[in-house]
Formats: sequence, C-alpha cells, structure tokens
Amino acid sequence: MIFSRKKDRLALAGILLAVVFSKTNPVFTKVLMEKGWTPLGMYFLTLLFLAIILALHEFMLLESGEKWGMDKTDVKGMLLTTLTGGILAPLLFLNGLRFVQASEAVLITSLLPLYIVILAVVFLKEKFNRSMAIGALFLLAGTGVLLWQDIVQADMSLGVPLLLLSSFCSALTTTLHKKYVKHRHLDSIVFVRTCISLVVIGIAIAIVEPETFHMLREPPSLWMILGLSVLSYLLPYFLYFRSLARISTLDAGLVVTAGPAIGVLMASTFLGEQITPTQLTSLGLIAFGILFINVPLTKLRIMPSRLMEIGPLRR
Repeated sequence: MIFSRKKDRLALAGILLAVVFSKTNPVFTKVLMEKGWTPLGMYFLTLLFLAIILALHEFMLLESGEKWGMDKTDVKGMLLTTLTGGILAPLLFLNGLRFVQASEAVLITSLLPLYIVILAVVFLKEKFNRSMAIGALFLLAGTGVLLWQDIVQADMSLGVPLLLLSSFCSALTTTLHKKYVKHRHLDSIVFVRTCISLVVIGIAIAIVEPETFHMLREPPSLWMILGLSVLSYLLPYFLYFRSLARISTLDAGLVVTAGPAIGVLMASTFLGEQITPTQLTSLGLIAFGILFINVPLTKLRIMPSRLMEIGPLRR
C-alpha cells in the first residue's frame, strides 16, 4: 500500500505540495501582468532570484569538484535543454498566458504527457502500448472539448498555439535530458542552466525592450516576483526531487495526476475565473488521459508530467 509507512506518506505529501506550489505559476503570472510586467522582464527578474538562491545553495553544500565533472555529452545536453526548457518553454508559456485564462492554460498545457510519449517512442525507443494509446485519446478528447467552439468558429486565440508549443518544448527538454545528460548532480546542472538563461534573457531585453531595465531599477510588486521564484519554481523543484528519491515514480505519477484539477481550482479561487461545464468535462477527460499515460511511463522511470521549467525530470 502507498500509505503503509510514514516515510512514504511524507514523501507523497512532498510530491503533492510540489504540485500545489507549481500550479501557482499561472496565478502569479496573471497578477504580475496586470501590474505592468512583460514576460521578458518578469522572467528575467525571476531568473535573477533563482540564480542567487541556487548559488547560495551550491556554496553551502561545498561539495567536491566531482559535482561539476561534466563531459562533452553532458554539456551538449545541458545547452540543448537550456534552449528548450530554460528559454523557449517558459517564454512561450508566459506569452500564451497573455491571451487566455489561467484555467484554460492549465488544461491546454496538460497535453504535455502526450508529447512525452511521442518523443520517448521516437528518440528513446520506448514501446508504445495500449495504455499509452488510451491515454493519448483521452488527452486529445479533453483538449478537443475545450477548444471545440474556437475550432468551429475558426477564431482561436493566439495563446493556444503558444501554450501548445510551450508544452512541446518542455517535453523535448525531458527527452533531451534523458538522452544526453548522464551527470548525476542535478542541482549543478540546474544552476548552470539558470545562469545561462539569465544571460540570454538579459541580452534579449537589451535588444527588444531596453525600457524594461529602467523598470527593474524600481520594480513594482517585487515581493510577487520573489513569490513566483520561490513558490512556483524553487520549492516545487526541491520538494519534488527530494521526495521522488524516497518513493517509486509510479506512486509519484499517480499524485501528479491531480495537477490540472489543482491548477483550475487555484485559477478560480485566486483570480475569480469561472469554471465552466466545458472545462469540467475537459478536466475529467484529461485526468483519465494523464493517469493512463503516467502509469506505464513511470514504471520505466520516465515522469511524463513535469512540474516546473527549472529542472529536467529525474532519469
């Protein structure tokens, strides 16, 4: 039984808290956009906070040089995942949220496990089985129900393709990490990825919206940005991977299935978004889809549902 031991219960509670905290991302983002933040400016300051906190974390550990002993393949994988998961995926997600409600964004990005399945079959040579096929059908059905009116009226929001591309880049990050990165010290990989992303986003701001640097001199809602950094990125990262080390990935996969429902409820509670019957139908189909896909993939130690962009999934 999952709850047979206290250690398992604490680990599962950690996974659940990681899911809850990670789903605060759309809420923080929506509030910050209303206060005048652009996706680039918001993400740059978030990365800055993350880099500082992760640097302090690395300094306190003071581990041996073995932690930084990456070979050429590790470096290649880290650079590729920085591009897909550290830059493209979060920027596409933040820009997509400008055009859709947070609850809709949670449901649209729930197609992520389907992308993981496809990429795992193509690049990692995993087997496609009946459970994955059923899960894929449920996920497609859930997304189809959510977007059906937009498809029929040929009036789809720009946010939809941006969010779909964001999920695909997240799935690609997971696949590339599993394929190329063999380095065992995940914290150092994440720290370097964060620093590289910070530099790239800073250059992008200097080129396309230099006025953001003026805003950063006296940033509004600084505590909200700090909350986004800590609650939506850092805490889920540390809770998720520390807890995952103590329980099976199968158990963790079952808990992560609750993610979309938690995200929709948060959007309703904190942003006042109305949950429609269409969204509830879509949510039910998506939950079944994630469940069917999570179970077979987690047995192979592939966690299909990523919680945050800060780190790749555990191999």
